[in-house]
Amino acid sequence: MLQVSAAPYKEKVTGLNRRIMILGSFWLAVAGLTHPLVAQEADLIVFNGKIATVDDAMTMVEAMAIQEDTIIAVGRNQDILELAGPDTKRLDVKGRTVLPGIVDPHRHLTGFMAEDFPEVRGVRVPPSVNKSEIRREIVDAITKRVQEAKAGEWIIVNPTGFAARQLIVYEEISRADLDRLAPNHPVMLNEVGTGANSQIVFNRKARELIQKEFPAFQDMPLSVIKGDGVNLSNMVVKDIILKGREKEYAKSMKKMLIDRALPLGITAIGTRILRTPLNALFILDRQGEMPIRFSWFFGDGSYYNPVGFYKRFPNFAGVGNKYLWSIGNGEELTESPTTGPCTTLPIINPALVEHYRKANLELCRLKVPVIRAAIKDQIQYGRGVEYHGAGDQTIDLMLELVEEIQRETGMTDEDIREKRLTLEHLNMVRPDQLAKLKKYGFIMANTPGYFTRQLDKSKTANIPINFGEKYLAWHQPVKSFLDYGIRTVMSEIGEPFVAMKRYITREACFTARLPEQGEVGVQRCAVLAPEQAVDRSTALRMATVWSAYYLLKEDDLGSLEVGKLADFIVIDQDYFAIPQKQIADIKVLLTVLGGQAVYAHPEFGTVDRALFRSSDFYQE
Repeated sequence: MLQVSAAPYKEKVTGLNRRIMILGSFWLAVAGLTHPLVAQEADLIVFNGKIATVDDAMTMVEAMAIQEDTIIAVGRNQDILELAGPDTKRLDVKGRTVLPGIVDPHRHLTGFMAEDFPEVRGVRVPPSVNKSEIRREIVDAITKRVQEAKAGEWIIVNPTGFAARQLIVYEEISRADLDRLAPNHPVMLNEVGTGANSQIVFNRKARELIQKEFPAFQDMPLSVIKGDGVNLSNMVVKDIILKGREKEYAKSMKKMLIDRALPLGITAIGTRILRTPLNALFILDRQGEMPIRFSWFFGDGSYYNPVGFYKRFPNFAGVGNKYLWSIGNGEELTESPTTGPCTTLPIINPALVEHYRKANLELCRLKVPVIRAAIKDQIQYGRGVEYHGAGDQTIDLMLELVEEIQRETGMTDEDIREKRLTLEHLNMVRPDQLAKLKKYGFIMANTPGYFTRQLDKSKTANIPINFGEKYLAWHQPVKSFLDYGIRTVMSEIGEPFVAMKRYITREACFTARLPEQGEVGVQRCAVLAPEQAVDRSTALRMATVWSAYYLLKEDDLGSLEVGKLADFIVIDQDYFAIPQKQIADIKVLLTVLGGQAVYAHPEFGTVDRALFRSSDFYQE
């Protein structure tokens, strides 16, 4: 059946209008008509494909027609090709599978290309199992940089690995040590870790600068700051060291987005943002140079703003355009999944018990008054997103906070559901929490990378080692979410088809690179809670149309339906037919944003240069 748009392409297409178009298309088909209601000829026709529309019925079609950046018809090759005119571009995908562009609502792509800002890369200290050796190298690195650096210049040192992490978190190298080594320079010692782990320590000079820039920094207990290296190092680099360099940042950020998103088929992301990268994005948007669709929210709000800020802050959720818009406010400090989950479970691993005794880390950060107050304001006065909920107790605390807001304000359950609140990572979700998560309409954002954490002995999120094998049933229980009617998405996706395979098979494989992770060089695979597996269509929806709801763009993104933006990818294998074990090997051959190519793999073959959005995306 041919589905066509009954509205001119410049008209705003709402969800209701789209349904009217589809119904109208049905009656046109019954009457033997094809396309008399299409306002103009197509600008682009994609044909000879196996196109998964990812509509409610997962309809498969051969071709689609696009005017400007919007899909105006889908159906059979012969019907769609009749919409071509003398200026219509044609894209023959030669029988390959076509999917909607990947939508990742938790993708931290607000950085820059390291070669563009070498002054913030820092001095890397390689990993070692010998803490004395690591300490000596840190001291040597700081001493050398003091001799080289200009007065007042930041000194950044990045030791790597488990021993470095212990040095910082156990305060075996302290602020006093850094003050002694570099009394006239701000110093950031940031353990870059294995994967996302990061612990941090600043000297006095650095703390003074941070407190001046971020007023609430003084209210944060050391037990939070010490384990919050990921956020704080980003804030220091982007909003202190690179402050005022937005034009340079914009150029570098554009290159990074092109290099790190488009080859993976990612066409839309959501992420927390800081001032400098947000200003850089505004520059790109004004110049018409946004390489992907980018939704943002102010993150780390409790560092930036004193209590009460969000009472005066406008609710920007949904405000923007098709390339750049706000999705609300957020607070990654809800929990730090790098330091360990806030959980009701007792720890059975004696080594982890000893680690926490020596580290003095606050795992349940929703108990910290300044963080709790910021989140209450975010939810009450706007839309709260990307709340880390790796442990089940954090989810308890978040649900209690919502109930507290209701008692204090009279907000109804429907008022809360309209907020589209989100919880991320979901390492541990208890079955008894599902009813309230459903009641309040939480979007559960599952992180594929957490599967491998169950196989990495160095991760505090490792459930079998630290809490007990039986609690793997709590790990990202996607099937239970769906059975309960809870919205669920994939976020912080990594490689999209590796991620989809994990949810379809519940299998993860991990190869240790350092001794603390396991036997170095040996791959270990395991199937985790197989009863929570989903089918291929569900996994695809989690990474596309359902994530579009998270980004407040379900009427525009995530599926290849009439009236939606023409964001799609062409892949090298049939996602729906190949053996499950091959899904992770799928390659993206072509990424198209709004009907214009933004990435092409050589294996796709020749692509007309006129199809590319600009020369920035064309490679010989």
